[in-house]
Amino acid sequence: MSTERQAVRLRRQYTGEGHQAALAFYRRHGMHFGLVPDTQDPQQQAFEAAVLHTLARPHPALGPLRTPDVPFGLAAASPGVESLVLWPHPDHLTDVLLHLLPTQAADGIAGLPGLRAATGPYQDLVVRLVGRSARITVRATGADVERARAAAQKAGREPLWDQAAPAVGERRAWNALADAFAPGEAEMWSRALRRPGLAAPGASSQWARRAPNTAELEGPKPQQLLPRPIGPLAGSIRGTVALTPAAGRGGIGCTTVALHLASALARGGTRVVVLADGKDPASPLAQPDQRPGNAPWRDLVPGLPALRGAVLPDNREEARALVDRARAQADLVLIDTGNGAYPHLNLAQETDLVLAVTRYDQRHWIADTETIDRRPEHVQMWAWLDQQYFQSPPDREVSAEEHLLTFLDVIFADWVAQKGWGDDAADLPWETDWGLMDDLLDLDVRDIEELPAEDEEPRLDSWRAEFLAEIDAEGTRRHPQLWPQAATAWPEQSRRRNRAGLRAGDADPAEFNARRREFLTTIEPEAITRWGADLWQTHRLQWAIRAADDEPLFAPYEDLIERLAIPRPSGDIADRLLQSARDLPTTRLLITLNRVHGDIDPQQLADVDTALREHGARGVTFVPGLPELGELRWQTGGLAAATGALAAAGARLAVAVADLLPADGHS
Repeated sequence: MSTERQAVRLRRQYTGEGHQAALAFYRRHGMHFGLVPDTQDPQQQAFEAAVLHTLARPHPALGPLRTPDVPFGLAAASPGVESLVLWPHPDHLTDVLLHLLPTQAADGIAGLPGLRAATGPYQDLVVRLVGRSARITVRATGADVERARAAAQKAGREPLWDQAAPAVGERRAWNALADAFAPGEAEMWSRALRRPGLAAPGASSQWARRAPNTAELEGPKPQQLLPRPIGPLAGSIRGTVALTPAAGRGGIGCTTVALHLASALARGGTRVVVLADGKDPASPLAQPDQRPGNAPWRDLVPGLPALRGAVLPDNREEARALVDRARAQADLVLIDTGNGAYPHLNLAQETDLVLAVTRYDQRHWIADTETIDRRPEHVQMWAWLDQQYFQSPPDREVSAEEHLLTFLDVIFADWVAQKGWGDDAADLPWETDWGLMDDLLDLDVRDIEELPAEDEEPRLDSWRAEFLAEIDAEGTRRHPQLWPQAATAWPEQSRRRNRAGLRAGDADPAEFNARRREFLTTIEPEAITRWGADLWQTHRLQWAIRAADDEPLFAPYEDLIERLAIPRPSGDIADRLLQSARDLPTTRLLITLNRVHGDIDPQQLADVDTALREHGARGVTFVPGLPELGELRWQTGGLAAATGALAAAGARLAVAVADLLPADGHS
């Protein structure tokens, strides 16, 4: 039996998928990510774990899935490098959807809280979590979903899977589910979802009480599933790829993306050469390799001998000659052209593919934000009162003596802070900023130094006397009428306020409460017009009392207010991206969004990809904003690791590039 046939047969034993699907995976990826890959994305892993957990332990309103011949109603799965497709059994499809898609039951959320579903371009159902990039494709059509909707409504449950915002309690229910996984359990649940061929009815029925374990998911010949870097990533990849910043601006991260992509390809066995300008300080080629006999090549990542690099000469003809030399020695040549200050942008016109790297800016993708407030009406009134109070706090007459006492609090706090510097403080000049009296009302309390507690610093009283003595002459000169009385009253006021935990500038609680009640009297006519007399009379004083006691007014209601991003039209985004790369060859252009922080909607990304292809470009891909990527200019060793979020992101980028390269070299 051929190696290919053996691999396909083994994958089918784990996944239950059809021959053609298993064969397509093997021919595309070989063994470079393993025969039945686990997801390396923690967000995706948590989502997959929650999906199977929900099917294994359904809400009481649904009852258990009655599918004894097919555990959890799943006939097969197609686990990919960065994807997962689930194949429900046709006889159980509606039941599976009813148990998976969230609905509002009488006693909570049935199905997976926070899951949202939309029919994809191939009449597949794409399910994901609100606000998350993790997603799974389910082999189901819009008609299948409508049958599930009708069944849910007939049972008296409200479908939630097509609502834009989370329903009341839905976010809390998701958090409770995610927090219920013990360390390592999410990995087992996710792996079990990707290996339904191993889910024997007897063993999987126990998952209603416990998580799947390693032994149950090992399957036949587990050693033959392991990743093996033999040969190129996806068949015979050959070609030249340029990475250049959109609009020719530097600092976007082209060098980081180039290293990320190159290492992912090299881990799969592809021989990769990276060519870059040696004057770019962000490039690992900036410092020449001092080892003899290597010119012009140097190793870029420890542990990846398939990845080498060289410095591009300034001369165009010499640079072109080095590119030709690299093509002869490597499967794939990556050219980091640099920005407009470097002389290698012309090379982008001669490559098989151009990655135009641009920084992801949410403002270009989101048109507006809609706020949906489901908090109780009295809580919304409190929020309105907060806003009105801080926008227009009640005016209060402050006597000249009170103003002077507050000024003394502020400058004494600064004086004590300098004392706290120790013996060195004696040599430091300190002058009273009397001009600060005119700016007291504009001071931010958080910028004022805080006094040590009275019982922690026994010298505070002597310091107060020393401080007054130091400024007495100037205080008497500036405020001859006020100074004697203020200097007498201030030490006790300072001591009392400090014992109460008040910082200089903080309002006294009694004064604070009086201001709030005065504000309520002033705003009452407007409030009654807006909220009604009954709500106002019942809840207005609670706002003032809780604020005075520093109680958290809104924390218990945080999950009842949602801010929904309103996306820009995909055509507008595509036009903007193409405009930024207008000097690059459109027909070989793959827009690459760098430093994406998980706030981009997968469906929006797919729509923009389609719009770009309609303009003749090759689409759009992205690189997440991982902390490890920010360290590449100092430390490249982590790029050799075959697992983890960094490797998973690199694999996604490598697959996107490999799919667009001609199999036999130049197009």
